[in-house]
Amino acid sequence: MNDVIMSRKRWQQILDAQMLIALIVTILEMIPKRERNAGNIFQLVCLVLVIGLNFYVQFKRKNPSKISYEINRWFTLWLLSDLFIDTWLKVGNYFLLNFKQLEILCVLLLWAAYLVLLLPLAVLYAGDLKKWYLRLIAVYLLDQQYGPDQLLLVSKNLRIIHSITWQGVIAALALLILACFLGYAWGYRFNPNLKFVKSRNFQMSIFVIVIAFATIDLFYNAFSDYDKQIWTAFFSYSIDIQSKYLTIPNLTSAIEPGILEKTERYLMVLIFIAGFNRFPKWRVPIAVYASGILFGLSHAGNVGWNGETLSATIAQVIGVMGSGFLWAVLYLYSGKLWLPMIFHFLMDYLADLQSGWNSAGWQFSGWATDYISEILMVAVPLAFTIWMMFGQRRAVLEENANRLLNSN
Repeated sequence: MNDVIMSRKRWQQILDAQMLIALIVTILEMIPKRERNAGNIFQLVCLVLVIGLNFYVQFKRKNPSKISYEINRWFTLWLLSDLFIDTWLKVGNYFLLNFKQLEILCVLLLWAAYLVLLLPLAVLYAGDLKKWYLRLIAVYLLDQQYGPDQLLLVSKNLRIIHSITWQGVIAALALLILACFLGYAWGYRFNPNLKFVKSRNFQMSIFVIVIAFATIDLFYNAFSDYDKQIWTAFFSYSIDIQSKYLTIPNLTSAIEPGILEKTERYLMVLIFIAGFNRFPKWRVPIAVYASGILFGLSHAGNVGWNGETLSATIAQVIGVMGSGFLWAVLYLYSGKLWLPMIFHFLMDYLADLQSGWNSAGWQFSGWATDYISEILMVAVPLAFTIWMMFGQRRAVLEENANRLLNSN
C-alpha cells in the first residue's frame, strides 16, 4: 500500500483515537438507565472486541497471523464504518441541541469531520487490498454515509445548510474524497479531472458526438411522454417544468446523486480496469458494462419509495443501465468525471422540476410503449458505446485507462 499524505503509523494513530472516542460515547450513552438495552450492550461488546483485535494486530505487527489480520480487517470495516457515523451523529446532535447559539459553527465543524471521517479506516483496511472483488466489497462497506446524515438536527430555518445536510450532499462529497484517497492507496489515480494530454488518437469531432449523444439521452429520459399509441414512444415529448419546484431541496436532491452515484460508479470503473488489466482486450469493456450494470442494480432499493411499484423499480434498474454505459464512456474518453456528474445532475434535476424530488422516481404501466421505451433507453446507448469500442475511439479509452492506473 502506498503512503497517502501521511504514513501508515499516523493513520493508525488517528484510527485508534476514533475508536476510543466511539467507545467513550457508547459508554456515556449507557449511563442513563433508559439507554441500557440489548442493542446498546451488543454494540458495546462488538466495539470492545474490534478495539481489542485492532490493538492485538498492532502489537503483533511484525509477525501477525494472516487469519487474525483478515478477521480484524473485515470485522473492522463492517462495524466501524457504521459505528463512526453513529458516533458522529450522536455527538453532533448533542452540540446542536445544547449550543443553539453556535449552530452554524457547529454544523460547519461537523461537515468538516464528516468529509474525512472514514479516511483512516479506508486507507488502513481497504488500501492494501489487491483483488478486485475484495475492493468492491470494501467500497460497499465504506459507502455508508448517505442516509444517517439526514438525522442530524439542523434547524430548518437554516434552509441551505439544512438542505445540503439532509439531502446528502456532504455525504456525496465525503465519498468523492474517500475515493481519491483509496485510488492513491491502491497505487492508481482516482482523479475527477485528468489533465488533457494531447493524443493523435483523440478526435474533437468524436468528443462532440459523445456530448451530443449524451444530451439526446438526457432529453429522452427527462422529457419522453407516451401513452398506449406505439408512435408516442418515439416522438412524443412533454416539458412540464413548474415554478413551484424551483426550490433548494429540489436542487440539492439532484446534486447529491450527481456526485455520489458517479463516484460509486467510477470507483467501480477503476477497480474493474485494474482487476482485469491482464486482459487488455477486455478490461475497458468490462469496466464500462459491469459498472453500468451495478449502477442499474443500485436502484433496486427504490421499490416502495414514495409509492414506486416493483415493476417500475425493475424498469428503472434496467433503464438507467443505458445512461450508465454512456456516462462511463464519456468519462473514459474525456478523463473528466465532472462531465457525467453534470449530465446525471441535469437528468435528476429536470425530473424534479416536473414532478418534485419526493415523487415516485419511475413509472411503468405495462403498456407496449413502456417496453419500447425501455428498450430504447438501453439498446440505443448500448449500440453507441459498442461503436466507441473500436478504432481510434477505443485507443483514447485505453490511454485514459492507463493514466488512471499510472501506467504508460
